[in-house]
Amino acid sequence: MTNMKQRLRNLFRRNKMRTRATTVPSKKESPEPAKQEEPSKKSGKQDASKQEPPKEEEPEKPAKDVEVEIIPMPPAEGEMPTYFHVGALAKDCLINGFKIGAWQMQCTTRTDSDFYLSTFGEGYPTMTSVFGGMEVFKEVGIYSTSLGWFTNNDLLSEIGVRGMNFGSRLYGLLKSTIGTKDEVTFQTKLKCGLERDPVKVELVVPLYNEPLFLGYVLVAPVENWVLGYRTQYNCDEKGFDKHALCLGYNNGRTEVGLKLENFEDLRGSIFQRIGEAWAFAIKANLYSSENVKQFAIGLQYDFQNGTMVKAKLREDSRLGFVYQSKIGKNIDVGYHLAFNGADPIGGAHRIGVSWGFHC
Repeated sequence: MTNMKQRLRNLFRRNKMRTRATTVPSKKESPEPAKQEEPSKKSGKQDASKQEPPKEEEPEKPAKDVEVEIIPMPPAEGEMPTYFHVGALAKDCLINGFKIGAWQMQCTTRTDSDFYLSTFGEGYPTMTSVFGGMEVFKEVGIYSTSLGWFTNNDLLSEIGVRGMNFGSRLYGLLKSTIGTKDEVTFQTKLKCGLERDPVKVELVVPLYNEPLFLGYVLVAPVENWVLGYRTQYNCDEKGFDKHALCLGYNNGRTEVGLKLENFEDLRGSIFQRIGEAWAFAIKANLYSSENVKQFAIGLQYDFQNGTMVKAKLREDSRLGFVYQSKIGKNIDVGYHLAFNGADPIGGAHRIGVSWGFHC
């Protein structure tokens, strides 16, 4: 059965991929000091014919979409983890709940005909930056289909199938997007995968008006260990945008993850449970070709009754706190508070509220 919370998480992620600002400093060369020209000895004036015309400033390039961390749900029993499960416990501790923006609300209900109706909305990153939509989802046996509408006038449709064949798991998902904001546009791609222990392969194949071909291969050579390779090919520019290698270890209590991207950036994470309630996580850029120093340290306490509190400290002295709880069986709530630890009073503050209703 498809996890509806994960579906909503992916729908919210579509918005954050468009709006989240990067922390990587831009590479702008400092302007060279202007050279003073000596006056002409004959006329005492500068030779106008030798003066170079002023250079026009190049237009500032639009910011690229920022890749948002994917936080997958735990794999189902008998399923292999994905490439994105490497470091997933650390990401859940350090990211989940801290990125809800000013407000977030979602509601999912199941009809008598086993249709799932979901509505969702959020103010991210500010109260007035509103994004939302609604989705209808239906699952019949090994087949599934959905249709979603977003407030940016995009329509998203999905048709999926999954099954078993000679001990292998096969799945495919055809995703199409119709944009109607300024003009009608159409994009479609196919996400497909094959899983046969100890190997898992997943591809995202562009079919129409989609520039990126994505894919990864994951191998679990021994228990609790995984090795993976991920690539991204830009069909428009006819070149690879990304090569990434990963190494992960997870025994349920201790998790270690390493990822090397484009042989230039090395990131690592550690997650460790202490007893049944406490856990801590560390995530950092171990090496960066652009000398970008990023790290985060987090601590969480699970009350074992659906309530959890978390705290996080970033490299820029930003402090964040999250409170997550449940009201009954079908209502999830979350509260987020963040401020500048170096200047708690005068620095920037952020407060976020999240409510989820699942019937």
